[in-house]
Amino acid sequence: MNALPQRDTIKTITTHYINGAFVESHGREVVDIIRPTDGQVIARATLGDEDDTRRAIAAAKRAFAIHSQTTKEERSKILRRLHEAASARIDHLTAAMVEEYGGVVQFAGLIVESGVNAFLAAEKALQELPLTRSWDKTTVTLEPVGVAGLITAWNANALFICLKLASAIAAGCTVVVKPSELSSLQTQVLIEALHEAQLPEGLLNVVTGLGNVVGAELVRNPDVAKISFTGSVAVGEKIMRDGAATMKRVTLELGGKSPTILLDDAALEQAIPTALAIAFLNSGQACAAGTRLLVPRSRLDAAKRGLR
Repeated sequence: MNALPQRDTIKTITTHYINGAFVESHGREVVDIIRPTDGQVIARATLGDEDDTRRAIAAAKRAFAIHSQTTKEERSKILRRLHEAASARIDHLTAAMVEEYGGVVQFAGLIVESGVNAFLAAEKALQELPLTRSWDKTTVTLEPVGVAGLITAWNANALFICLKLASAIAAGCTVVVKPSELSSLQTQVLIEALHEAQLPEGLLNVVTGLGNVVGAELVRNPDVAKISFTGSVAVGEKIMRDGAATMKRVTLELGGKSPTILLDDAALEQAIPTALAIAFLNSGQACAAGTRLLVPRSRLDAAKRGLR
């Protein structure tokens, strides 16, 4: 299936992925997806609302009763199927990231491959991690926590979804993904790929929508046991506060760029090109992009010359 719009067409996305099927959105708000290289609208996505989110949570809750009881081998088979399905669409996923996000082809390809390989990494970790440990008279058993709400950022959407999904499935959890609405095209291509893995109904659910609508419902809904959020500090603070009302387990990966620091003994002929490459990593849109450069005052002039 060709999910990418042609240059003279606008793709329309009106569905969410709930209980193993693409279903029409109950929410009616529409967002334009703009190609950053020329400012053209390349897709329009209908955003989900609280009703869509509750349907997805209910599906994940039903599926959790079964998936939480699966064995390591059963989960491993699911992870391998996901890897196979996503691997078949690597080129398409990369093209979607470049088209929608404006990422550099080489970097976008690395991001997508890292996401696809997350399923195999999770399988390996699952096989190596003992789920039961005993010390003297004490036995600790690791059990899945429940439905996981996975909220992802826009600048590496396929990577975030795959990483979070792989870990959740390995742990025995079912998921509701709230991807960035600004990455609707990438999300559609990825979910179409993962659909081919023929997962159990309700194991994976995806509702694209606004953070203060879909994300907020995930955070406050008592049937969601875990939130994994990648995004801003301000939103992370609110998630931590609101999630406490239902005693959710919350994992936050919050944005903020750190500087690149050059020490007194740095070889500038090597360090400066490296610092520049890091600063413009992923077209500068990455939490790992060191867009500030700190140098010793005694080497400031030499560093400036190296940057010209």
